[in-house]
Amino acid sequence: MPTAPNRSFTPLYYQIEQDLLRQIDKGELKPGDQLPSEAQISRQYGVSRITARRALENLVQQGIVYSRQGIGSFVAYARIREMSGFRSFSEDITAKGYRPSSRVVELSLEEPEADVARRLQLAERGKIYRLHRIRQMDDQPVADEVAYLPAHLYPGLDQYDFSRTSLYEVFRTRYGINPTWADAEIEATFAEPELAQRLGLQSGDAVLVALRQTYSATFEVIELVRSVYCGSRFTFFTGRQFIG
Repeated sequence: MPTAPNRSFTPLYYQIEQDLLRQIDKGELKPGDQLPSEAQISRQYGVSRITARRALENLVQQGIVYSRQGIGSFVAYARIREMSGFRSFSEDITAKGYRPSSRVVELSLEEPEADVARRLQLAERGKIYRLHRIRQMDDQPVADEVAYLPAHLYPGLDQYDFSRTSLYEVFRTRYGINPTWADAEIEATFAEPELAQRLGLQSGDAVLVALRQTYSATFEVIELVRSVYCGSRFTFFTGRQFIG
């Protein structure tokens, strides 16, 4: 139950923020639950909508709450720290106690752009599979991922349903390729409208972009992946990490 703010020297928005935090900490508001709207908070606590908005915005900035444009504000899941840019998404999320899932946007066979061919070390610009997925954690979209995969390494890859199947598991069991280590480039930027819509963000929200080259034990580039993560949900450690 909300606690009415007192008229002390402590700002009203901060008192509301702390009361919402108390409800979250006690489990009265659970991950995924929708918070009261600005109008509801205004009525419940007897404050202006400007004050209610500031309390919610502060929680969003802390990564405790996330907002969906036109829908409302929700309790965020626990922030994933030390998110590895070098193992599969499914392996990372499962290891941290959450349920991973994917929605396939597109899987196509195509000619690579010059930079993709260079990074995949394709001497003759052979074709690639382009796998675009929305990665989800407990059914909440958290990453927009595009994998570029050399077609000569993975013949028949388009027969798999990667909304249900782990890409790395297919690498290992079907093609005998074991992802061993990776290099990644990571930068912070802002979500453009189309991306924001796919991830349930607002245009201009912070996102992390990771560009990863993954190698086999024989130093062959086996994939190039560009992942865009909700900036309030992940912390990366850069460098080189062995996988298998």
